[in-house]
Amino acid sequence: MKYDVVIIGAGPGGLNCAQTLSKSKKKVLLLDQKEVIGPKVCAGGLTGHDLEYLNLPPKLLDYKFKSIKVRMPLQETKMEMSKPFVYTIDRQRMGQWQLRRLKNTNIEVRTGVRVTKLEKNHIILEDGEKIEFKYLVGADGSNSIVRGYLGLKTERVVTAMQYIIKNKKLKELELIFDSKLFDVGYAWIFPHSNYVSVGCGCDSRYLSAKKLKLNFHKWLKSNKIDVSKGEFQSHPINYDFKGYKFKNTFLVGDAAGFTSGFTGEGIYYALISGEEIAKKIMNSRYSCKKIEDILDIKNKQETVMNILEKSGSMRNLEFEFIQLVLKARIFNKSLLNLFCP
Repeated sequence: MKYDVVIIGAGPGGLNCAQTLSKSKKKVLLLDQKEVIGPKVCAGGLTGHDLEYLNLPPKLLDYKFKSIKVRMPLQETKMEMSKPFVYTIDRQRMGQWQLRRLKNTNIEVRTGVRVTKLEKNHIILEDGEKIEFKYLVGADGSNSIVRGYLGLKTERVVTAMQYIIKNKKLKELELIFDSKLFDVGYAWIFPHSNYVSVGCGCDSRYLSAKKLKLNFHKWLKSNKIDVSKGEFQSHPINYDFKGYKFKNTFLVGDAAGFTSGFTGEGIYYALISGEEIAKKIMNSRYSCKKIEDILDIKNKQETVMNILEKSGSMRNLEFEFIQLVLKARIFNKSLLNLFCP
């Protein structure tokens, strides 16, 4: 089989890349190793720019939030805005909605397909089928086989873990910063209509996955959050960006390391990189300006993370200072623009 473009991975970035390419006459194949497109270890949070970009139907959303409770070791406060700026959504529902937009287009979609080998101009599937391509797009997440084929090392990785539980008492969206437990990372509570995501994340260079899990359970116990009937999930998040274009091969989203190492946000970066790379494939002179913009945001956020990392024992004091800044609502919009631009 021969295709103009083969996209490996049908997450938000891969699906958006395919959606953009559906406006061309190119023959496109979208592959995903999962049988069902959409599910992923994720808190399921969207920001305003995600919503605006996708033009998601409101009925797909779980909840809308005008405020976030921010908890530090000594105090807590709320970041409040006049209108909703954070939303929760079920990732399977979102993925299936994106998939439906590809119906009756030039995009061929195959699920439950595993790629076992990559070469310069073809891939080989688990069943031995050989597929040739002119362009290859790796949108296959943090453990990307395409990134591995390119020989790119991944050194900056966030370990994310969460429990999916049914708990009607946890109704507020919360972020919890405690350097002694989560180092430069944080914990979260993200309510959904049918469940709550309670999780945490931190760069594995600063805190091992084993230690993070122990601290996470310590925090759960101290906050009397019962996860005995919850589903535990864990997954690495690659934020080690080392480029996205390698001759006829491209990387999208987590595969490229577009995710923010500080906030863990990856959906918007995946969507933008998927669109821009599709446009680059359709027109080799296209400049991918939007990718430069999201890299600028990512770098600013990670500069803040690096400052916190170097602060050591002073880090919790810095968190408390941020807490005081949040109490002065005049600064809320500025902080929101930095972390949810």
